[in-house]
Amino acid sequence: MVRMRRTAIFALALVAMSSLGTKASADAVEDFFKGKTVRIIVGFSPGGGYDLNARTISRYIGRHIPGKPNVIVQNMPGAGSLTAVNYLANIAPKDGTVIGTFSRGVIFEPLMGNKSAQFDPRALNWIGSPSRETNLVFVRSNTPFNSLTDLRTREMVVATTGGGADTATFPLIMNSILGTKLKVVTGYPGATETLLAVERGEADGMAGLSWGYIKASKPNWIADKTIRILVQLGAKAAPDLPNVPSALDLAANDEDRTLLELFLARLAIAWPLAAPSGVPPERVAALRAAFQATMTDPDYKAEAEKQAIEVDPVRAEEISEILDRVYKSPETVVERARKIAEAAR
Repeated sequence: MVRMRRTAIFALALVAMSSLGTKASADAVEDFFKGKTVRIIVGFSPGGGYDLNARTISRYIGRHIPGKPNVIVQNMPGAGSLTAVNYLANIAPKDGTVIGTFSRGVIFEPLMGNKSAQFDPRALNWIGSPSRETNLVFVRSNTPFNSLTDLRTREMVVATTGGGADTATFPLIMNSILGTKLKVVTGYPGATETLLAVERGEADGMAGLSWGYIKASKPNWIADKTIRILVQLGAKAAPDLPNVPSALDLAANDEDRTLLELFLARLAIAWPLAAPSGVPPERVAALRAAFQATMTDPDYKAEAEKQAIEVDPVRAEEISEILDRVYKSPETVVERARKIAEAAR
């Protein structure tokens, strides 16, 4: 009996010590963030989907981070957001005061052999994504393009930021897999400018822009039928686009479908948020918990609904799993993907 009592006392002591350690760690995190400013780096110019998501999150996530730091957004456009992710991975402070959001496609640039991508996405501390996405191929309604057949028979000009962004990559995937004749015009700093190019007639449309962003930024285009949506690009068909064909269903063979699935994996990540590697684990955990709390914050959800931002959060662990799976793709598929990615830069 004495031995059992000693064992029980020892176990209780361990629990107490663990609780004290957890509280001390939580207090240390709170003390660190108190009075600090957390920056969210956005890899594009103001006004695009990444910027919209980051600014909306920035208004609420601070209340859920221990110590309630101030949170600001800093735009760092360049090379389709490659500038921003390179900064995050190699230059940004590794203390939890800087997180970033950048093109979902740029995450796969190291796999695609881009030597300018000086990072390993699997080493980043992923925070999460507010939703998953479906991309579109769309044109102005006053153009002569009405179906996939038209895209296969005449050249269509599409605008993009370049640098491996979705709007640079997916046109080339379409050309490779579906036999379309999309002509890519690069050099625009962000989605705002590419949409303006469509409005001005500099481009016929775009291929690879987010459906969620279109709904949030250009609801009048949908209501007034300013644009015509020809194809949707996503791992799953969007429920509110029942009559728009999916590229996955149009792939002619298994090899083409596997290649397309590799590129579509990025859409499950959608609007990624990450911290650099090397950030203390307890601060990473606090940022992840704050992100998840923001996703259920009634004020955030109300503003997201007002701005037509879909909230279907993707956890950090899921992003890591997607990256691990894609980075283990068969070499034959990766080699074909690299040729497309190289042309999209």
